[in-house]
Amino acid sequence: MMNSKFFRILALVIAPILIAAIIWGIAGRDSDQSTTQPTTGTTPSIQIGVPTDPDVTDPEIPIPTIGTEIGTQPTEPESTINPGEIPDDGSGLTPEDPKPTKPTEPKPTEVKPVEPEMPTEPHIEDNGEGGISIGSGTATYDCRTEGHHCDGPETHAYILNLELRGCKYCDSHSCPSFYAVDEWGNTCYTPSECPAYDVHDDPAHYCQKCGKACGDGTNGTCVQYVNACDCPSCGEHVDSWTCHTCKED
Repeated sequence: MMNSKFFRILALVIAPILIAAIIWGIAGRDSDQSTTQPTTGTTPSIQIGVPTDPDVTDPEIPIPTIGTEIGTQPTEPESTINPGEIPDDGSGLTPEDPKPTKPTEPKPTEVKPVEPEMPTEPHIEDNGEGGISIGSGTATYDCRTEGHHCDGPETHAYILNLELRGCKYCDSHSCPSFYAVDEWGNTCYTPSECPAYDVHDDPAHYCQKCGKACGDGTNGTCVQYVNACDCPSCGEHVDSWTCHTCKED
């Protein structure tokens, strides 16, 4: 009776230990299998350059991604920008022209005054008394321009400038007043020869500020002084460049 009771107690103690050992062994075997075998729905690892044994793995060999060839490493796209080149940001600017420039407007044509062409050699002529005289050659000057009566290069340049500016009375560039002559037949610009000439518009005869005839301030005429002074005719103080007419007593 004692022996049978002892074996029953021993069985009750050993049975739980055996059951726990069996369960622990089964659980450990399932854990090892889950780490070595792929599960359903996952991508199997690709091994490169090693045997295709599913039990052999090498964690140091990377798994190639989609779009790359086996045995090659993905490379970065080559840059098309040269060193030192500024990429185009869509503004249309270039490194040589970093700032936008405004279109240049054509400059108005400027009328340059004509300079007289002086003779390079003196004019030598016989004076009729057995000797010679040296001059500027004005007596025999010829500007070779039809309608001109120039007696020298200065006169010719003066008439050319009148033609460039045009007449201030008729706006013509070939006004008859340009080609008038004096009593000796030389060129003498005479505004009165212009068909549109009005003596009241001539500053040589009438003041263009007050409209009075130019004079010394007496008899209703107008006079202007360059510097402020006392009028020598009436003694009144007159400021510079102001119209002055003496008061009648």
